[in-house]
Amino acid sequence: MEYKVTMPILSDTMDKGIIVKWHKKEGDKVKKGEVIAEVESDKAIIEVESFYDGYIHLLYKEGDAVEVKKDIAIIYDKPFKETLKEEPQKEIQLKQNEVQKQIKETPKKEVKKEIKISSNNFSNSSASALAKKIASEFNINLEKLQKENKINIPTHEQDIKEYIYNHYFTPKAKKLAKEYDILDKFKFDHKINSDEVRKYILDNNLPKKILLTPNQIGVIKNVENAIKKPTFNIYDEIEITPKNEFKITTLILKVLANTMQKHPKSRTILENDTFLEFQNSNISIAVDREDGLYMVVLKEVENLSLFEIDKWLKNIKIKRLTITDLKGSTGGISNLGMFGIDRFDALINDKDSFMIAFGAMKENRIKITAKFDHRVFNGVDASKFIMDFKGGFNEI
Repeated sequence: MEYKVTMPILSDTMDKGIIVKWHKKEGDKVKKGEVIAEVESDKAIIEVESFYDGYIHLLYKEGDAVEVKKDIAIIYDKPFKETLKEEPQKEIQLKQNEVQKQIKETPKKEVKKEIKISSNNFSNSSASALAKKIASEFNINLEKLQKENKINIPTHEQDIKEYIYNHYFTPKAKKLAKEYDILDKFKFDHKINSDEVRKYILDNNLPKKILLTPNQIGVIKNVENAIKKPTFNIYDEIEITPKNEFKITTLILKVLANTMQKHPKSRTILENDTFLEFQNSNISIAVDREDGLYMVVLKEVENLSLFEIDKWLKNIKIKRLTITDLKGSTGGISNLGMFGIDRFDALINDKDSFMIAFGAMKENRIKITAKFDHRVFNGVDASKFIMDFKGGFNEI
């Protein structure tokens, strides 16, 4: 028996996931409930668990991007050596029939040669039909490679292709050809170096293909969804008296959370034909990290002290994010003041009903652009909300 492990769907905007890390090596024994991999979705890195006991076969390497629902690993209920011995009889019978047909139709000497190749490449090797076909075309002895642990068992199409690429390309040439997606554009009859690959790229004026990360794909889809919302802006200016021990963003978050408690619509989102009004002030914050731009959610901010908020902001740049860290907000903020930006317009995040963009502080004053989902807020509601938000800085 074999059980397939697929790339999970972790959000509405996720098309692909990246295998960040394998926790198991090829052929390792796994138990139900064990973490076998870490996968990066468009929102965070999550752990993938096994739902079965068995022995794992990895279909992709770390760093590979895989479409959702596509197999990333197979778990067999027996070790590979036993699986190898139990290759499906139907496939073996088909090969035997093919040989018998060749015996009848081909001269004796040629038949012996064909039988030998068939035996070496197929009879005692565990591989997909396509992998066997490619191996035959390149006269590659799969059984020998498998016995010498030079190729994965069972062998799949990508395994045999990787073997061929490694054989004919120098490491630098392979890396360069892979970046431009031209690995199959060369004749595999000599060792291909990086100069030959570079010449092919220049002669054909090829663009470098830079695959989007799941996070980048998620951001693009989020932006596209945000554009569809009917929104309106309020432009204003707030006055803040800095507190030396706290970040400006810390003060903004605390005042905003308190203001949200006074205005239920700021804690409301529209879902289908229903308003969902939440009790807590959960705020999404645009955070630029080394691994991408994320809208990270700080929850129950109304109950947090300035010290707790400040500590969270300092740690969020390096904290390992989970899906929980990126869900549950009803409104958000984006701050580009540290870059000297005077004023800008930010799109509303995901299902939130408002977004406030903060520019640079000049003489204790910051220009803001507040965007509201017009399906949740009307102009009067939004104006009262901003008025109370401005006044809230006098209360902390």
